[in-house]
Amino acid sequence: MAKTRVQDYMEKYSDQPIRFTPYALKKTGLVQSQVFLKIEDYLLICAPFQISMKRGIFLVVLSAQEITFFQQFQKKLCSINLTFQKTGNKKPLNLFLRGTIERIGPVKGKQNVCMMDATLKACPPDLMEIIGDYITAFEGLKSQYENFSGKAIPVDEAAAKLMRFNNYVELVLGATKVRAVLAALAVNSLSLRISAAPPGLAEGAPCSAKLYFQVYQFTANGKVSAVQRGEGDQILVTIAIEFTPELIEIVDDFFFRQSIQGKGKTT
Repeated sequence: MAKTRVQDYMEKYSDQPIRFTPYALKKTGLVQSQVFLKIEDYLLICAPFQISMKRGIFLVVLSAQEITFFQQFQKKLCSINLTFQKTGNKKPLNLFLRGTIERIGPVKGKQNVCMMDATLKACPPDLMEIIGDYITAFEGLKSQYENFSGKAIPVDEAAAKLMRFNNYVELVLGATKVRAVLAALAVNSLSLRISAAPPGLAEGAPCSAKLYFQVYQFTANGKVSAVQRGEGDQILVTIAIEFTPELIEIVDDFFFRQSIQGKGKTT
């Protein structure tokens, strides 16, 4: 008998977690405000940190005294409520999970934030499918990242329109934010034009860029790889950026739209 997709996902990805970045939240449809963890008579509103088919890690705002209180429930049973609202589905998907609290403790560097680690008794097929679909698509993005690396797109008016760019970028260097102009982009690099150099701008400096597109608003993290003088008083800053799934989707969509546009011109 042929394996179902869910069975295949269970064999491949049972131990592989999803970390709930803004991208993962949007893609899975998890409603962040409707994640609840119940321990005995206590119902806690949680922020999802990561989940796999076997365990979930959740963040809860608690005082130091409350964290100490809840630590008595380690190794006790719990229940978890998750709500997913996928694009195109009118009705939300509500999932109820049972598990055991394995660890409760404060998050280092985060005041009044507690991490609760729970193993799951069983993973519903709907959740297996959500996790498997996401991981499969994410693995595909990694292949596209390799294929598109180094393929810079000059961002002129026509390119900006095709990629649905909102013409707004911020270069963030330490505590300083500088409005920038996007000159070119690739999945592994950005070229920005700025009018004044912020403190600490130098090759090798860690930085990030906030980019605003119609489909995504996101942050690309990386390091300054080059600083050059441009026209007039402008400075051209090149950033080597880390793997950023939103940008890979945008670049892939741009090349697809460009190819369709090219075919239209030849017909």
